[in-house]
Amino acid sequence: MLWYTSRAKMIRHHAEDRIYTFLVFGVMLACFMEAFSYTIDGKLFAGARLLNYIANIYLYSVNLLLPFCVLVYVDLGLYGNKSNIWKKFRPQIIIGIFMFSMNIVNFIVPISYVITDQNVYERRPFSYVYYFVILYYCISAIILKRRYEKENGAKSFFNINMFLLPIIIGAGLQFMFYGLSLAWLSAAVGLVGLFMMQQNELAYVDTLTDTYNRQYMNVIMTTWIRKGKSFVGAMMDMDGFKQINDNYGHSEGDNALKTMADILKNSRKDHEFVFRFAGDEFIVLKPVTYSEDLSAYIKEVNNQLDIFNSTAHKYRLSISYGISHFEHGSIDSFMKDLDTKMYEMKAAHHGEPQKVID
Repeated sequence: MLWYTSRAKMIRHHAEDRIYTFLVFGVMLACFMEAFSYTIDGKLFAGARLLNYIANIYLYSVNLLLPFCVLVYVDLGLYGNKSNIWKKFRPQIIIGIFMFSMNIVNFIVPISYVITDQNVYERRPFSYVYYFVILYYCISAIILKRRYEKENGAKSFFNINMFLLPIIIGAGLQFMFYGLSLAWLSAAVGLVGLFMMQQNELAYVDTLTDTYNRQYMNVIMTTWIRKGKSFVGAMMDMDGFKQINDNYGHSEGDNALKTMADILKNSRKDHEFVFRFAGDEFIVLKPVTYSEDLSAYIKEVNNQLDIFNSTAHKYRLSISYGISHFEHGSIDSFMKDLDTKMYEMKAAHHGEPQKVID
């Protein structure tokens, strides 16, 4: 089921979806290889020892590759940037290449395991290093997530622990009790947890702009109010969006929405949350004390818009916005205040339709 649904999700063309599909396939094959290795262990027939070696070479290799893929998956899920993977994870990649080379060397000099002449698998001391490398990759993923949360605030639906904890527990028990095989079963359980996390993401993320949607905005505000947090918000409306659609078509209008969403997301510096509210309207929320505001964020957004408008494009992008603080009251009154202030700016500064550049 996970294999089928993971392939269906690839229509989003997200790199992390392709990695998830690879993880599902890798764990499926690992479960088969492990069962196959146990089945032929101790059996003597033509080619049995070679087949046992092939199965274990694969298992030891994916012990390294799949946790690293999880690390990259977390990075893409949080930051969405496919570039500079080598630069970001150079230590992890170097360690992985070294351990993979040791796996090949083991076929000649048995340092991790040996398949005896009776076709019996026996673990050697160096095999324990693989467990520490797996733990290192898992800890790296946890640190990466915590660093993101410190910089940008938590993604409440992005709970990578649902995947990592079963792996750590299963691998730990297998490390302590020789002969116990739990690692790949734990990985399969973790994939189910990861799948559940993805379904929450699909429910809370706008598929066009890859920002949070209105439903998640309501969840965030309700949670903050319940915890007694104050927050500030800005409602933003794209100027002249109708003219873009009318002159260049809805496909180009979608591109303009995506560009605006990217600008809003790239302007974040300190726990700003970006939501697509409706149509060409976006809302940015930030938990703050009353003395704080979104002026630095708005300034950065305008700087990014100036950069976009300084290059050759069919149209210019600009926004009208309204800002309001929430300390007490209702969400409805807060939203009405944002809406009123935003349209006051739109009427004052952008009363005439945007001129479209031919």
